[in-house]
Amino acid sequence: MVLPSDLHAPVSRHAPDAPPGCGPWRPGIISNPLSGGNKGHGIQAVRACLQGYPKIPHREVRTMADLRKAVNDFAARGVNLVVVNSGDGTVQALLTLLFNRKPFPTPPLLALVSGGTTNMTHHDLGLHGDHVRALRRLLNWACHGEGDARVRRRSVLRVSRPEDREPVYGFFFGAASIFRAIQFFHSSVHRMGLSGDAAHLIVLSRFLWGVMRRQDALVGPVSAAIRTERMVLPRRDYLLLLITTLDRLILRLTPFWAPPGGPLRMTAVGAHPHRLAWAFPNLIRGRALPYARPEYGYLSCTAADVRLEISGGYTVDGELFAVDPRRGPVQVQDGGTVDFLRL
Repeated sequence: MVLPSDLHAPVSRHAPDAPPGCGPWRPGIISNPLSGGNKGHGIQAVRACLQGYPKIPHREVRTMADLRKAVNDFAARGVNLVVVNSGDGTVQALLTLLFNRKPFPTPPLLALVSGGTTNMTHHDLGLHGDHVRALRRLLNWACHGEGDARVRRRSVLRVSRPEDREPVYGFFFGAASIFRAIQFFHSSVHRMGLSGDAAHLIVLSRFLWGVMRRQDALVGPVSAAIRTERMVLPRRDYLLLLITTLDRLILRLTPFWAPPGGPLRMTAVGAHPHRLAWAFPNLIRGRALPYARPEYGYLSCTAADVRLEISGGYTVDGELFAVDPRRGPVQVQDGGTVDFLRL
C-alpha cells in the first residue's frame, strides 16, 4: 500500500533554487562514527571516499550539540542536500532538529545511507547498498550527473508527552513488547556483535517464544486506551502496539491490513488474541483474515492523530522514552512531510 503522501517523482540534477556559481546541488554530509556500520574501519572508508571532494562539508557528530552545530553550519553554507550516514537514531534526532528549530529557509532534500545497526528507516527511504557504495553513487550523481534519481515524499510522526518542551519527530513508534524487545536487543543481542537481519530474527524468535510461554517478561501485556479522530477504544491490555509511516519494517515486514486512509498506520495486538499462532504469519505480511478485528484482539487502522493513555515506555526509531500515565496521554500525530532522494 502506498500512502497518499508518497511522491515518486524524478529529480533533476539541477537544483531550481541554486544561485549562479554555486553548482546544481550543494551536499553536506553528516556521519555518526558511533553508529554500528561506521565503527572501526567503516568511518575510515567514508573519509577516504570523501578525499576527492574537499569542497563538500563532512561533519562527524556524536552528540545532539554536534548535530545542531553541523546543521547550523550547513544552513549558513546554503547546503540543499543533507546526506546522513548513520543509524535510525541520528535520523530521528535530525528530523527533530529540523522540525523544531527550522534552521534552513527552505527544507533540504535528505539522502540516507545505512551507517547504523538496524537501519529500518534507511531500508525504506534510503539508498540501497552499504554506506560507502551508496555514498559514492550519490556523489557521482550530484557532482558528475551519473544515474537517475527520484524523490520520495513521506509523512513524519510527531510524538509528544505532556511534560515535553519539544516534540520528537520520527517514523516508527512502538510500545508494549516492541519497547521490551529493543531493551532486549541492547542488553543481549547487540552485545553478541549481531546486526541487521540476523539480529532481527533473534529478536522476533524471542518474541514468539515468549508468546508461546505466556508467562514471559518480554511479552507481558501493557494497559492502554486508544483514541483517534475516528474511534475510541477503552482501556485494555496489549501485547504489541506500533504506529508508523514506513511502508515496511525490519525483515521487510508489512503488518498493516487496513485500507488506505490517514497518513499514520497503527497496528495493535491484544493480550489474548484469537488464534494468534495461525494469524501471525499472515498479519505480519499485511494479509487480512476474517477475524483480524478488534473484538478478536487485532487492530489495524490509519489515522492522523492518535492519543494513547499508556503505561510502561515507548520507542521512537529505536530511542527509548519513559511514560508517566498520571501526566496525560502520549500524542502521535502527522507532523508534516520530508523529501528523500532515491538512487
